[in-house]
Amino acid sequence: MSHPSVAIVMSRLRRLVSPDETWVAALRAVVRKLALDHAKLLIGEGTAGCDFVRQAAIRLNVPHEVASPTTVSTAEEADIPTRDRAVIEAADIVYVLHLRTGGNLHRLLVERLMRPQRHVVLVDLPKLQTEPTRLELLAAGAELWQPDKIMLTPFDFDTPDVADDEQSPQPDNVYFIESPPDASSWTLLSHTTRACPGPWPEQSFEQYADSMLSGAPSADHSSLGTLQRIAAQRRLIASNRMIRGGHRVISWTACPLQQLPALHCFRAHRVRWDFEPYGLCVRRDWLIERGVRPVQYGTEADWNGLPEADRPFFQAAGGETEIDWSIEQEWRHVGDLDLSDLTSDNVLLFVPHFEAAKKLSRVSEWPITFWPAESPT
Repeated sequence: MSHPSVAIVMSRLRRLVSPDETWVAALRAVVRKLALDHAKLLIGEGTAGCDFVRQAAIRLNVPHEVASPTTVSTAEEADIPTRDRAVIEAADIVYVLHLRTGGNLHRLLVERLMRPQRHVVLVDLPKLQTEPTRLELLAAGAELWQPDKIMLTPFDFDTPDVADDEQSPQPDNVYFIESPPDASSWTLLSHTTRACPGPWPEQSFEQYADSMLSGAPSADHSSLGTLQRIAAQRRLIASNRMIRGGHRVISWTACPLQQLPALHCFRAHRVRWDFEPYGLCVRRDWLIERGVRPVQYGTEADWNGLPEADRPFFQAAGGETEIDWSIEQEWRHVGDLDLSDLTSDNVLLFVPHFEAAKKLSRVSEWPITFWPAESPT
């Protein structure tokens, strides 16, 4: 007895994936159904979410293979990537997760429903498809499938990373909000955290996808998730992004916490926010003992005259964007930084609200304060 070939398709995903997104739950449900139906999964290599689909199939031992390339015969067909067309045309059944109205996938599904053997199934969960698009496809012959709650539940997690092994130091979730030192007597350096789209440093994509599919604590890659990971692992991992010479460093600022909201802004040329309201403040003396140094702001001539050992600590004062980076009062540490012996009297975590503090207290006994409200103009 032959089993049907099935494709699982979705529109382009956001760079930062949340384990709570509806399409993640829908993917779990569909792959569970395929396992029960003994179906063969076809994967469109390079299509949106294909690596998550593959990892889900591996986890549940669903047979899978890459759909063969297809050819196009018209200019209109050439407008759509052949990898998307290949998997849509090859499968006996197509399950649709997240669908963007008017996109390539929408067009391909409409084409498929105009032909015989047009089996298209829309996973019936909130926010996966807009109501007009759903009604359009249903009128053309698509079907709805609504998974039950058990089908949507996370996979059993069996590949935890370090952060997932951490036990809550405060099981009753008791925590106190500290007051930060006054700006006039500020003796700390601050490091703000950013979201991490994709795998954590030193994490494989397979581990990353498993954490998403399993709803593991480490699957939160938001700015808060990054701070939780730092606090749980007691380690800061250096990065060479936007650092001249490719040096891996950790950046700090000497600006008092009360002044950081004024530096919170979106940098279009970097496609990211600077100084997000999550991070940690550490005693400057503690960091100096471990090699943290202030940045030297200067010109191209200054850079050319620096010895190699000093270059990780250089930052152009201006540049193409004409931004005066010296307002950041940056300090740097070269390489990763071990925080295992950082005691509570030398560190202060900061978050913007109580809910974040509650989550953070589950993985760390370090004191917590609030990101200050921005002063009215």
